[in-house]
Amino acid sequence: MKTYLLPVLFLFFAGPILALKVSVYPAVFYEGQEGYVEFHYFFSGATIGWKSAQDSMMQSSAQVVITFKQDGKIVKYDKYNISSPIVPNQSDFRDVHRYGLKPGKYNVDIIIADLSRKGNNVGFQTPIQIQPPTQIAVSDVLLLSNLQASTTQTNFDKYGYQMEALPFNYIDKNTSKIVVYTEIYHTDLLPTKDYSLRLQFESISNGQKTPYQGFTKKRAATSKDVYIKTLDVKFMPSGDYNLLVEVRDDTGQIIAQNKVSFHRDNPRMSHQTTIADLNGEKGNFIEKLSLKDLDYYLTALLPTLAADDNRLLRAYFKQHNTEAKKDFLYRHFSKIDPISPAVPFEEFASVAREVDRAYYSAFGRGFETDRGRIYMKYGAPNDHIRVEDEQFAYPYEIWIYEDLPNNNGPIKFLFYNRDRAGENFTLLHSNARGERQNKRWKQELFHNDSLRSFDFNNDRVKDSEVDDALNSHPNSQAIRYFQDL
Repeated sequence: MKTYLLPVLFLFFAGPILALKVSVYPAVFYEGQEGYVEFHYFFSGATIGWKSAQDSMMQSSAQVVITFKQDGKIVKYDKYNISSPIVPNQSDFRDVHRYGLKPGKYNVDIIIADLSRKGNNVGFQTPIQIQPPTQIAVSDVLLLSNLQASTTQTNFDKYGYQMEALPFNYIDKNTSKIVVYTEIYHTDLLPTKDYSLRLQFESISNGQKTPYQGFTKKRAATSKDVYIKTLDVKFMPSGDYNLLVEVRDDTGQIIAQNKVSFHRDNPRMSHQTTIADLNGEKGNFIEKLSLKDLDYYLTALLPTLAADDNRLLRAYFKQHNTEAKKDFLYRHFSKIDPISPAVPFEEFASVAREVDRAYYSAFGRGFETDRGRIYMKYGAPNDHIRVEDEQFAYPYEIWIYEDLPNNNGPIKFLFYNRDRAGENFTLLHSNARGERQNKRWKQELFHNDSLRSFDFNNDRVKDSEVDDALNSHPNSQAIRYFQDL
């Protein structure tokens, strides 16, 4: 039984550098001889578009298209929308969908599209096998971030509990407990009235699996045993793990088992702060980078970072602290994908190289220019206008974003080239929060002395006369684009 999905579609250039981030976890269970699969969705609120709702609130929505195939033919199809609650600020949200399936093997394709941000899509594929157990068996294993008693009847409710799957199977540093949910079938076939259920952790490092800790519990034999257990992970060191759920007979022999993989981030339990101690991922991409490449990609990463992380990384550069820079790069991408951080890193690296090539100038790397910085920070604009021959104006570009986090769209950036040579476009003005807002942008863009008689700041023009006034100006094209800034 497949217990996780691997992304096969990740569209970076269509949106912000942090594209749509969704955890999709399938788990197969049985009711008698009827099998069904649950899909647990978790949407990172910072990576999906939001639209205004009533009373200054906001809401986000995504479309899910899911197909089940057998021998290349579609045997089940569904298309539906998932919407967040209406909230005052961007926040993460979840959903659960269940599908009853006939016995057999299926290939499942899932495409998830952000309904507020065109092109912000992600895709997944996974095999699913439905094989109703006739002997002792263990269902798929769910790790839960939240479990509470419930009297409601929503998709999250099951056997009297409201359950929320652990996103990305990632246990962060602030989490001390997790909940395990699984089902055990047909232990009543044993000759005894009870059976032994063992939970065994395995630590994974460099492909080697080492028993970490475990415990055994006696359970009453029954046709279906629903097992829910809260586990303390406070002292579990950082790293990758398997959790094995095993059914054993009275001699200790394993009769049936299943497992789930997860990553634990617990820096307080790490013995050192070097990459070698983290997750067994050292050799995957960090140590393969030359020092030159390490600095190259970290420099490209700077525009995407929050203020505190930006200051920390710049301090590492000033200190020439190579190990700290390696650790920073690893931790950044392990937060995006705690299982395979090399995957989002390679996607980011591809974007960085392309931006460097597209905006390279004699003044620095492409991602160090103003246009490159904005692209790395916000992704590709939804619309792009370039004007090189407008009378009285320097060459300029206007980038338009339909929606950006913490901004009310449309968001515009105005770049201009005072040198009139090469690609040295600098940011002149924007209406984005935290970016340069220049009240004199018109005077600086329209430089010719013959324009002295035109009053750019004439607020006395009546609304009914605005269009006529702008259309009579020789540079009305640029002003019309930016008259709302």
